[in-house]
Order: sequence, then structure tokens, then C-alpha cells
Amino acid sequence: MNDIDQFEQPQYPTPRRTLTDDERRLLLEKRIKELRKKKRKERRRSKRPVRISAAILLTAFLLFFLVSSIYALASSGEDERYLVVDLPASNLSAFEDLELTTSEVSVPAIPASSAILMDPATGDVLYEKNVDQSVPMASTTKIMTAIVALENASLEETTTVSDYANAVGESSAWLDKGEVLSVEQLLYALMVQSANDAAVALAEHVGGSEDAFVEMMNAKTRELGLEHTSFSNPHGLDEQGHYTSARDLAEIAAYAMSIPKFREIVATRTYQIPWPGHPYPRVIENHNKLLKMYSNATGIKTGYTLGAGKCLVASAEREGCELISVILNGGDSYWDQTISLMEYGFNDFTHVEFAYSGQPLAEVAVGDFPRRKVNAVGSEDLIFTVRRDRLASYGNASVHYLEWIPYPVSTGQNVGYMVVAPGTPHESKETLVSDEYRKTPNILIRFFAFIGAVFGLWWRGIQWLIPGL
Repeated sequence: MNDIDQFEQPQYPTPRRTLTDDERRLLLEKRIKELRKKKRKERRRSKRPVRISAAILLTAFLLFFLVSSIYALASSGEDERYLVVDLPASNLSAFEDLELTTSEVSVPAIPASSAILMDPATGDVLYEKNVDQSVPMASTTKIMTAIVALENASLEETTTVSDYANAVGESSAWLDKGEVLSVEQLLYALMVQSANDAAVALAEHVGGSEDAFVEMMNAKTRELGLEHTSFSNPHGLDEQGHYTSARDLAEIAAYAMSIPKFREIVATRTYQIPWPGHPYPRVIENHNKLLKMYSNATGIKTGYTLGAGKCLVASAEREGCELISVILNGGDSYWDQTISLMEYGFNDFTHVEFAYSGQPLAEVAVGDFPRRKVNAVGSEDLIFTVRRDRLASYGNASVHYLEWIPYPVSTGQNVGYMVVAPGTPHESKETLVSDEYRKTPNILIRFFAFIGAVFGLWWRGIQWLIPGL
């Protein structure tokens, strides 16, 4: 058979093989999978616009949150910027009746080498003359002697008078060697009689020796921040390196008068101390004649040596106002000079009150996430002793306080200041401090506060877009 014949022969299809049950099952499963795959593709294809929209929204949300976070962080903390508010005097209504003209004010003439008049309640100096000049101070020394004794010994303690104490010359309480007296009795002898022997007896009892006690006196001087005072003995007799100034002595006196027992002693006119071997007690009289001469007098101490001249530290009170004066090397008229100073203070000065210690004057923002606040307050009473012809300058004060300070904030931290009598020679600046402690919050509190701050920005934005919401 040739090739043409072979090609021309009729072709019959190959008979289809019958599939087994297993083959049919496999083909059916394959077809089902293909259909399911096709449907999933169709579903994904139909949801694609929704997924794209969700992605866009999520991206926008994240970007908006990021921008809001950056803004919140950027707005946290602020520059050291002061805000200013006016504060009128709380007793401003009384000024009209109190004002004087300059011609109505009577400034005393004080011939003493050094002099000062001070209001211890406000710290204001009402009169001064050579107030920082270092000079001898005679028995006004004993004010510091009494302070150190009162702060380092109890009144009931007793001590035996030494031969050295008994031998101290000049003013004395006639203490005998071996005599036993209480600290209280020695203090009365010291301040009322101005007894030098009592000064040494107290020094030896309290300090262990006179030198050690003198070092305690000088330590107290440093504690009080006095720059023109040095002690070489506890009684005040002239000695090299023993000096003070009128300003320092007024500060010492003001401190001493804050001790109730000291006030009681220096106001005492007479005092009795038993006197062994005698049929009568020692009766000592206060050397401060001002207690008899001036009805307002309340203390404090006289002094005299050749080097120091006649000295007087005095206190007086009228209508709730107490003043302290110091006359150093005042000559025979030192009593009259003291009274002139006191009358000048009581008649020509008055108190101007703005606020009391701890009274809130402004709010200072503190930290961020969360932001808190403290009050700006005066660390002391913001009260001034003002000469009555200057009242017009004290009607208002300006309170300058920080708008924001970072964590942490301690109680008493400087947060501002108050300016009184601005633009005048009597202008003063008073420090304002925080009234509370604010510690740095922990990280968890700060995180949630930060999130709250971001959403707070959003809410304010919504309120801006939809007014009245």
C-alpha cells in the first residue's frame, strides 16, 4: 500500500475511555476549586474601592494625628515671659485722710555718729545716718549675749560663778566667787543691771569658756547675715575686733525682740536676786531710763564706754506698730534723740498693705501633659512703712509673674516679683514665690495627658468649624 492510499483511507475517532468514579470525583473537586477561586477574585475586585478608601482615610488620620502631635509638642513649654497685673493697696481708701505734704513732715536732727530707725515688722528703714559704719557698741553687745544664752540653755539651769567672772570690772551685779545662780537670774542681771560679771558667767556656762561663747556669738552673726559686726567678748568693754553698725545692731535687736522671754526681761524695771551672806536681796534697776521717760517704750539696752560713747538701742510701740531705734555715740542727748526718732516714726509714717504672706496674687502655669498651676505669693507680708507725704506713689503695685514654668516646681521657688513705687527714689522690688510643690508626673500619666491634649486640639478645631457646637 502506497502512501496516498494510506492517507485517503477513512479515519475513525478513538473511542473515549470511561472515567472511573475516583477520576470523576477529582475532576469535580478541581472544578469546584476553580469556581471558588474565581468568585474570590470577583469579590476582591468588587471590594477594592472600599479598601482603597479605608487606606486613604487611615493614612489621613495618621497624618492628622502626627501633625496634631507635633503642634501639641511645639506649643508645650513657653519662653520665660512675664505677665503683668496691677495690684491696688488694700487700704487705699484710707490714704486720703493720711496724706501729708512734705512741709508737714518733721524730720529729726540727730547729732549721733550713727543712727537708725526701723520698723521690724516690714524691715523698712525710716531714718538712717551712717548706718553701715563699723563702730564700738559698748554694752549693747549684751543683746547678742542674751540671744545666744536663751537659745542654748534653759532658764532653770544653774552655774557657779568663777573667779574669772567675779573679777570682771566696771558694771556688775556683785556676783561672788562660788555663788550659784540660775541662767534666768543671770539674764536679768545681764540686761537690767548690764552686769559684766553676769555676761562672763553666762558665757562660761553656755560655751564652756568665754572664747568658745564668743565664737557662738559670731556664728549667730553670720547666721543673721550681718556684714559689719564682730564680737571679741560677751560684755562690750572696748577691745580690738569688737564692733558693729547701726543697721546690724537694729537687726540684732529685732531678732532678740522676737523671743518672748527677752522681751519680758528688757521691759522689767526692777528685779531681785538673792544675795547670800546679806540680810537683803540684790535689787537691780533697769539702766534704760527710756522706760520711765517715754510712755511707749518697751525696751531694750543702753551702753557706754570711752571708745563707744553713749549708746542706746530702744523699742517702742503705739497702736500696734513697734519701732526699733539705734543711737551710737549719741552724746548726752541720746535719750532725746531716741524719742525724736520714735515720734517721727509714729507720726509721719503709716503702713501700706498689699497682701499677706501666702495670699495668692497670680496663677502660674506649670509643665505640660498634664499642665498644672501654682500660685505666685509673697514669702513675707507685702506691707510697707511709708512716709505719709509719699503715699501717692504707693496706690498701686505691679505684679510680674511667669506665664509658664517647667516641672518640677518647689515650694518657695522664685516665680515673679512685685514692683512698688515705680519710677521714684523709693522704688522696691519684692520677690514672689510658688506656694506649692509640683513634681514631674510619671510617664504613664504624661502619655495619657498627651493623648488627651491632641484630642483636645481636634475638639477645638471642630468647635471652630461648627460655631455654637
